[in-house]
Amino acid sequence: MKRIKQYITLALTGGCLALAGISVSCTGAFDEINTNPNTVSYGMMLRDNLITGAAIGQMENYCVTTDANQYQRMFNLAGDIYAGYFGGTNTWENNYNGVQYVLLPAWYNVGFEVAYEKIMAGWRIIDLVKEDEPEAFALAQILKVFGMHKVTDMYGPIPYSRFGQVEPVPYDAQEDIYDRFFTELTDAVDVLSEFVRLYPGAAPLKNYDAIYQGDYSRWIRFANTLKLRLAMRIVYADPAKAQQYAEAAANHPGGLLEANADNAFYPVSQRNPLNEIWDAYLDTRMGGTIACYLNGFGDPRREKYFSLPAGTTTWNGVRGGTTYSANNLNNYRNRAALPKVGPNDPMQWLVAAESHFLRAEGALRGWNMGGAPKAFYEEGIRTSFDQHGLAANYAAYVANTTAVPANLSPAIVTGDAYTFNPPNTITIGWDDADGIDRQLERIITQKYLALFPDGQEAWSEFRRTGYPRVIPNRINRSPANTINTDVQIRRLAFPTTEYDRNAEEVRKAVEMIGGADHGGIKLWWDKRN
Repeated sequence: MKRIKQYITLALTGGCLALAGISVSCTGAFDEINTNPNTVSYGMMLRDNLITGAAIGQMENYCVTTDANQYQRMFNLAGDIYAGYFGGTNTWENNYNGVQYVLLPAWYNVGFEVAYEKIMAGWRIIDLVKEDEPEAFALAQILKVFGMHKVTDMYGPIPYSRFGQVEPVPYDAQEDIYDRFFTELTDAVDVLSEFVRLYPGAAPLKNYDAIYQGDYSRWIRFANTLKLRLAMRIVYADPAKAQQYAEAAANHPGGLLEANADNAFYPVSQRNPLNEIWDAYLDTRMGGTIACYLNGFGDPRREKYFSLPAGTTTWNGVRGGTTYSANNLNNYRNRAALPKVGPNDPMQWLVAAESHFLRAEGALRGWNMGGAPKAFYEEGIRTSFDQHGLAANYAAYVANTTAVPANLSPAIVTGDAYTFNPPNTITIGWDDADGIDRQLERIITQKYLALFPDGQEAWSEFRRTGYPRVIPNRINRSPANTINTDVQIRRLAFPTTEYDRNAEEVRKAVEMIGGADHGGIKLWWDKRN
């Protein structure tokens, strides 16, 4: 216990600390006690849950990083573009960059840096005091799974189960990581459920939890929904296990995120990073793929997600893999639709609409989701429309059985145009006569539109199901054609920093994924396409 006290005191007062070979920065609530470290004792830090609260605050701040430079390289220049939500509007490295499938270490290293220097480091602090504060540890476990599932879904195998225990840190196979995710979420929900039963209304971390202000009943719903998401992720790799955990999550007495009042958003303290990227950097605009769906469906969410640049009247999207010259870059920036994300807008984590689409897919597969696929599908659309203040538009939209996605218009540069071949004929209105695969495409397409702007999750779902149909890159410069243009990018390469400091273990990880490390390698759960 004495060593734990010394460790935590250093973590919370010394500005930074070395943890299992990882450099850990103190941020967020830590700043409040960094001003006079000589006066902070261990006993003082126990008051008001300061130790766990500060660590929870750090984890939440970085589960979806609020730093614009990190966010841009970790999400916007990866999943956001690969899912077709956004298009990059810059000439990074003279158009030889991740947008064109030339993976740059300065970009793809960032996911690891954020994961281990911020998320896992904060979790480790709470892990050291978990016996004294099991409920705080349960919340930390949920946050860890939420943050780290994005990381493993970028790279594949990652260091996880033995983090903070041994050096060098070994990698876990992705199948094993998912097994731990399910166990950790199950255990966390059990602990929080018991706490809520014994102490209804208590919120010991109210002053530190920016998502739900310490309301553990809402965290239970969040964790169950996250478990349902992860169960569906592995459906083509392990169908029996997917059904087991999906049914457990959907039928848990603690419930799922079903109403928009329970949506998880992180309130930014300075500036929403996506706003900074599009408005200050001028580096991102409406993606070509989402433009096709929003335009073709006449989807009223278009005006909620994007706005027209001054002097334009058409909703133009930027195709992935587009390259720019000094002459045409401003044409894209000035004529493509602008992300409608304000500087003070909170950051979306997990929303109720997704839970309904997940249950729709489960019910389509014949699983016990507590209802029929059509009802869940339509409730997903309704919930998404309600979220964006479009309740009055719902009935006409869900009844539309004729609108189909548009082709990509050549409104900015002729070469960017794209015509779906075969034609993209997926419609909005549910049709019981359609086969399972077409119904799945319908569910995932509407889920894609409801997930916006979470491009990382949309990219994962595209890789998992092949839906919605995403426009392939215009330019593919992957070395030695390692990424198939039609199949599209499947993962990010392991960081160069790992090859430098953890070479033996990262080489083992490469063997886990087939002996090569590039963007064309499929992850463990990526079995369908």
